[in-house]
Amino acid sequence: MAELMEKPAEGRKGDGVLLLMQDNTKRALTINAANETLTNLLGYAAGDLTDHTLDEILGVRTAKLLSEELEYRDDAPDFGDIFSRQHTVRMRHRLGEEIALPCTVLRIMAEDRNPRFQMVLPDEHEKLAKQQLRDFLKTSLDGRLEVDPITGLPNRETTENYLKLLKSYRATNTVSVSFAVLRLDRHNRSMERYDADGCNALLKHVANCCRSTFRTEDVIGVLSESTLALVLFDISRESARVVLNRLRGNVREHRLAFGGKADFSVTISVAFDMMGDIDNADLLSNCEAAMEELDNDERSILIELGN
Repeated sequence: MAELMEKPAEGRKGDGVLLLMQDNTKRALTINAANETLTNLLGYAAGDLTDHTLDEILGVRTAKLLSEELEYRDDAPDFGDIFSRQHTVRMRHRLGEEIALPCTVLRIMAEDRNPRFQMVLPDEHEKLAKQQLRDFLKTSLDGRLEVDPITGLPNRETTENYLKLLKSYRATNTVSVSFAVLRLDRHNRSMERYDADGCNALLKHVANCCRSTFRTEDVIGVLSESTLALVLFDISRESARVVLNRLRGNVREHRLAFGGKADFSVTISVAFDMMGDIDNADLLSNCEAAMEELDNDERSILIELGN
């Protein structure tokens, strides 16, 4: 059991995590481990919080509340019982600033009558950074947002404006962005069989699959009658690869009634790269060129550029 507490605290990307022990004999809540997100959020270096007490990093009123409510007896309500009633807790930065954070507490084990807990605190600074980016894009595109009449998604001109704005934003802000071009496979054959209206229906179907796969802050735009643009925020190259592979699977498995068939399946191919030193115009043209180079009969291909 002791080996578990020696491992670094882990959580979802952006979450701060503490591993704690409630020592009723010493009347203390000891920090066994803290992940990098939390230590950075509170201004500490890796390992600085280990073996310190929780009240050292709690806000003053939060620490007082805990000391008044927590009775260090085996038969009394423990830390998890008390903090599960709190929607937020205040954590104290190394320099004194207090930060209000949502909090969840999970009781993970008890050893030598001392309960252990995992305390998860989402990083509100990361959420604020995402909101600032959304606000920047919304304000910058106010009155300039044009949509595709078929899908209701941003059209090509608006998508290109998104890329220009992101380039400007990234000049002074740190944000990881992946850009991709998605094509409906065998579009020429579909045009012959189902005409333009039928192909529009397929494009709308794939766009809806994208909406259900991606987060609300990600951007889906229309480039042509057979291609979509995808802008994924706050994502690494490896995560983008996983997400886009998942999208290909979701589209393929999301069958529909179409063209006289009750069980119709669509496939897509995708080319993607990370927004970086390369000019945005080249980023778009490179991804589009990669799609155009595919044979018309090739299906469900993922092309990773720039790696």
